[in-house]
Amino acid sequence: MKLLEGKTLSAEILGALPARIDAVKARLERPPSLAIINYFADSPSAVYVKRKIAACEKLGIAVQLFAPKPEEGYPAFKALLARLGADPNYDAIMIERPLPDGFETLETWDALPAAKDVDGLSTLNMGRLFLAKKFSEVEEGGYFAPCTALAVIRLMKFHGINPSGMNVAVAGRSAVVGRPLAQMLTSLDATVTMCHTRTKNTAEIFKRADLVITAVGKAKWLKKDLLPPGATVIDVGTNFDESGKMCGDADFEDIKDGAAAVSPVPGGVGPVTLACLIEASVKAAELAVKTEKRGIILT
Repeated sequence: MKLLEGKTLSAEILGALPARIDAVKARLERPPSLAIINYFADSPSAVYVKRKIAACEKLGIAVQLFAPKPEEGYPAFKALLARLGADPNYDAIMIERPLPDGFETLETWDALPAAKDVDGLSTLNMGRLFLAKKFSEVEEGGYFAPCTALAVIRLMKFHGINPSGMNVAVAGRSAVVGRPLAQMLTSLDATVTMCHTRTKNTAEIFKRADLVITAVGKAKWLKKDLLPPGATVIDVGTNFDESGKMCGDADFEDIKDGAAAVSPVPGGVGPVTLACLIEASVKAAELAVKTEKRGIILT
């Protein structure tokens, strides 16, 4: 079995950033800057918040964590987004999920200026992604795509996995991972089946797949009896098992002997997602340089 580790790729992405950061500093007379909004300090995604902050600080990127209280309500959240969106000292804004009940609305994502929306959740960024016919348009476009979905594709490329012509099963249909990932895979000429809680015969779909990608947030649910022999599995899940240990959606010990390749949790997609986010924050600062030169504002 091949281990699809992401730490090497993450280091490669981050290692290419110092020169770009220096160029931004020279032009803006300040480092690139990232604002992170996180409501729940005990959520699975919050594990990566400290790592994001540490990585930014190591590279010389200014980063600030905002930790609002849910009881402050939605108007306070909208006001925070408006303030950060209008503040020229913040190049990038990252909203950690989950959000409090009722906060994940179209109004929320449209409150994010597209030029600062480094996780690609605004309708402008998401619309650009879904209009792309080829993945090169995603890579080279002056917009942002969801970092976790992008990390999956980059991890595949790094390990020599070409999805062209493959049957790919994606478990999960979130706007952050499942749907944008299916679009990216389609732009790379894969045939994608998206599975979710209402999908019938999920096991049959998985059995026909060359590649299974799971992003449902349910610890160790994917077992070997759901997979064909020699399948490749990319695990996007970030969960904690009954002993409090971080794990993925796939039961790694159960599937590893029958699979051709598996991404581990931790150490697989997660480090690459973090690197993609920080790279996107630098890109947002570079966009700020360009708009400053042109005297225009991107929204």
